Amino acid sequence: MLRRLAPLALAVAAGCTERPPASADAPLTVSLSPASIDCAPGRTVVVRATATSREGTPPRLRIASADGRTSVVQRGDSAEVRCETRGAGSVVAWASQGRLRAAARTAVTVAARPSTVVLFATPKILADFENPRQGVESFLRHYEPLTARAAEVVVIFAVGNSEHILSYRGPRYAGDSVMWAAYTDGKDVPAFARKLRFRQIAGIVRAFHDVAAASGTRLKVYDQIDPGPEMAWEYWKYTRHPECMDLRLESFDIRGRLKPDSLIYASAPGGAPAGKQCGEFIVDQAAEYLRDMGFDGILYGNQFGTRGKWEPGRGPGYTADEAAAIQAFLDYSRRAYGPREIMWFDSYNNVDVERETFSFPRSGYRAFDYLMASGFCVITDTGRYLDNLRSKLALGDGPRILATLDYVDPWYTYASMRDYAAESRRLEDIAVAYRDRIDGVVFFANDHNGVPVPRRLVEAFAARYHGD
Repeated sequence: MLRRLAPLALAVAAGCTERPPASADAPLTVSLSPASIDCAPGRTVVVRATATSREGTPPRLRIASADGRTSVVQRGDSAEVRCETRGAGSVVAWASQGRLRAAARTAVTVAARPSTVVLFATPKILADFENPRQGVESFLRHYEPLTARAAEVVVIFAVGNSEHILSYRGPRYAGDSVMWAAYTDGKDVPAFARKLRFRQIAGIVRAFHDVAAASGTRLKVYDQIDPGPEMAWEYWKYTRHPECMDLRLESFDIRGRLKPDSLIYASAPGGAPAGKQCGEFIVDQAAEYLRDMGFDGILYGNQFGTRGKWEPGRGPGYTADEAAAIQAFLDYSRRAYGPREIMWFDSYNNVDVERETFSFPRSGYRAFDYLMASGFCVITDTGRYLDNLRSKLALGDGPRILATLDYVDPWYTYASMRDYAAESRRLEDIAVAYRDRIDGVVFFANDHNGVPVPRRLVEAFAARYHGD
């Protein structure tokens, strides 16, 4: 028996692609479907073996990996094949019946996971809001070493915090100017004392789409909603409608109830509806704004939807009522945005802390298309970040999980690549180590002056992240 099996074992070890001929006259045959598998590390595919024999007793089947590219768990005549490491391999089915033997092989190619690169940018990248195409081309070209091998690119064009969305009056008022993210270290600076108007925002979004289409890049453009005043002056939340803010926890309170006003809004031309939930109102406004400007989605920044900020214990704690309110807000968001997507910038904490400190429900993660496992160096350390990332990866089915890189900040003069250099490099190392489990990376793509991350850093990381 050993002499009979030896040639088959040698053929499998050598990666032989020939199958024993399947003849209707053969006393024992076996087939394995599908005939080939293309997958990414971490993905599971089911294969099924079919054996036929002229003998009366059913053949015995064994399905196994021929190499270390996959792991196999057999259940009867089928098996779950988990793709493990990049490269070419195979899965083999053996059938035996007495002294008869047959084998079949399925080729397996384990390739890199489809990766999303998220470039978090602000209007500071553009010198001319009226004619943005040249600036857009330059920005996207700068990041080509990283984006060219990505399955898709998302540009978060973070216009402001939320003032521009909350005060948006609709397409008839496209000439209105906005409070845009011009702050540096919490203050306006003369270099960015320029008007940005809604019609120009629409033109910028259009330019990103047009430039990407011309180069064959799959690209989406998002804006963001941020709960605080970090990036631009916020009048609506702090002066006009403070009932929508939890000032103690420095957070937008989705559960708050609006007081009426007589202003014009895109979603409420007759004024703010008395008693409407603040969360529903901002979603209604965002839905109008995203559609009219041509955005593909929205980032809920800095754990938007919850009360509190960043640290364990720095929140209201868990209550079933607050968890239900958050879930209702997310469900409302999904209905209101229709085909547009939602990305969530998490709290820098694992799912247990997010529940116990901020009342975030575990079911809430399924409302997002993308989930940023946040790790920006000025807020956290890489040990805590890695705990957060692993926790989000363990969610299983749900949003695409994005790892954090950190080099510069669009609103502050510090630069992590300089001031937290070891942590910044460690974030790169984590992204490379987890590249076959994460769905992509996200980072601030311009500094406080609108300058992108140095090209040498982009090229060096891209070579490691995309390298085989």
